[in-house]
Amino acid sequence: MQEIVDKVTHYLFQRGFNIERVRPDLIKASQRKLRVSTWFSERDYLEWFDPMTLIDEFALHDSNALIIVAPRAYSVADEVLSSLERAKYWYDMYIDVKVYSVDMAMLNKALEEAINSILTTFIDLTYNVVKVEGKCPRCRDNLYLLYMNKFKSLATSEQVFEKIYRCVTCGLKIHRIDKRLRRT
Repeated sequence: MQEIVDKVTHYLFQRGFNIERVRPDLIKASQRKLRVSTWFSERDYLEWFDPMTLIDEFALHDSNALIIVAPRAYSVADEVLSSLERAKYWYDMYIDVKVYSVDMAMLNKALEEAINSILTTFIDLTYNVVKVEGKCPRCRDNLYLLYMNKFKSLATSEQVFEKIYRCVTCGLKIHRIDKRLRRT
């Protein structure tokens, strides 16, 4: 499990996140105002029933997204979402956190897709550039480039350049990843 934790930590760092190791099975990562918790579980179920335990265990009051890395991450994510629903009814507490599943069997591809989705979803919290870059394909208003980053893709093992665009008029978000051309 430690090898997987190290790999995910390195990848998050490479994607521009600051890493805080909370405990052996939990990492908190941040980029500007975006807060992401990553929980590593060797089990495919939650060990507790009370939703407050879940919220406290992962400090979800302070997170925008929770990534679950587990052998059957989708079933664990379903339990987490169900537990957060119970928190609404039992304690009148609404925790606004998006939950992402990363199955250990497909770690590279699933982790990259989860981070891409998180960055696109929460672009308002993590943008690093604001520049008009063409017209929106949906409404033809200005399309703004809000995020740029260069990293080594886990899925393709190549250096790539990512850009995230958003149209403020219609709300369209576009996440693009381009392969970096190697000079010969």
